[in-house]
Amino acid sequence: MSRNVLTGLAFTSLLVLAPLTADSAPILTTIATFNPAIGDLPESLTIGDDGSFYLSMSTATIKRVAPDHTVSTFATLPVTPGAFATGLKFGPDGYLYAGSGAFGPSPSGAFVWRISPAGVVTQYAALDPNGFPNDLAFDDQGNLFVTDPFLGLVWKIDHHTHSPSVWLADPLLAGNPANPALTLHAFGVDGIAFDKEKHNLYFGNVDYGEILRAEVECDGSAGDLEVFAGDAKLLGVDGIAFDKKGTLYAAINGQDSIAAVDEHGHVTTVVTGAPLDSPSSLVFGNHGSDKKTLYVASFAVLRAFGVKPGPAHPSLTALPVKDGGLPIP
Repeated sequence: MSRNVLTGLAFTSLLVLAPLTADSAPILTTIATFNPAIGDLPESLTIGDDGSFYLSMSTATIKRVAPDHTVSTFATLPVTPGAFATGLKFGPDGYLYAGSGAFGPSPSGAFVWRISPAGVVTQYAALDPNGFPNDLAFDDQGNLFVTDPFLGLVWKIDHHTHSPSVWLADPLLAGNPANPALTLHAFGVDGIAFDKEKHNLYFGNVDYGEILRAEVECDGSAGDLEVFAGDAKLLGVDGIAFDKKGTLYAAINGQDSIAAVDEHGHVTTVVTGAPLDSPSSLVFGNHGSDKKTLYVASFAVLRAFGVKPGPAHPSLTALPVKDGGLPIP
């Protein structure tokens, strides 16, 4: 589907969907705050079996927020200064996997790391130093998919050999250097999530404000790629996560908002404004009624780097939603 066709569909969706009113807007609750003065800007977020949250920081550290909301440093990635810790997911082996990336190729910051329950870090895979490995998703065989918004492609890292290969490269995955949504750099494909049956992988394109969908063939290769949703409300889209009913939630880094995309690709804004501050990642709770809570990491990177006015407020917040999320990975 072309981007021109999508513009028409997005306009139609604006006519069909009623705007969210202030009276119906859910209330965000702050769980933890972080110190931007020391580089504690949480880029990605995931959750452990015990309900602890793990957040990757721009200082290449991984912070843990315990169920009682106390914050500690869980691990530090062995990368050069200036490299960011990026996507986080727990693998089928119970270890935490983390991406890292740098804004330049030398020395390389483009890696995926494997972190033991005790916080011991080992290199899992090295990727193209010109890229910026970002979000992560595992398939049922334990293969790891990694988005790269700089190179505009998706890597697949083999479960047995740990060797990376390009799973998907397409112009739809590329960023827009002429008009980057986040100003700091062009960003293409970023957030990643499987649907319930794991027949499709969904991606967010930051610069174009689109949700893309790629079929996963029976042999694990990439099938057709299409634009599933495109809307001005998605411009600056970052992390994404599905609920069990097929609604896709998206952290809109560029607009301080959370959006929802229904199964037909219609987009609504769920909540916007403070305490959200460049939200970049989200994850559902995994225990009891907590499963109907969406947790959001506010990266606060645009205010921390002076792109937006005002002080940065990096945080972890909780948002009540109607349905629980899909299990991860």
